[in-house]
Amino acid sequence: MQAAADRVEMVYGLDLAALWPRLWLILPETGVRQIQSARDSFAGAARLAAWAVGYAVLACWWWPSALAALGCAAVARSRARTALDALASLVEAAVDVHGRELATKIGLLPPEAPGRLVPDTGDGMSELFRKAE
Repeated sequence: MQAAADRVEMVYGLDLAALWPRLWLILPETGVRQIQSARDSFAGAARLAAWAVGYAVLACWWWPSALAALGCAAVARSRARTALDALASLVEAAVDVHGRELATKIGLLPPEAPGRLVPDTGDGMSELFRKAE
């Protein structure tokens, strides 16, 4: 997720942490569902990791549960990486596709202005959203 935030900062001058809650409000339902699905997949991997911890604790009394703990941990790690990669890509895509729309909605760009979102506009959005922290 940090790599996606760094790319958004580099290309658009946007602070993703400050931008995201506002962008989330204007995303279309299809985008919201895809992002929620990726987030749910990550949550499922986290639950599986919690099971791995439980099996590892049980291994103190019954050694075969250590095998289950290792298996759960390996699958959880793989699923978490896949889900987090998908989530980061979707968040970055949401900025790419809807960042300019947000700049227009908050009045930093006129609706008829041509072109793509530029770092100067992104810097202005970040400053506005951070509320001069």
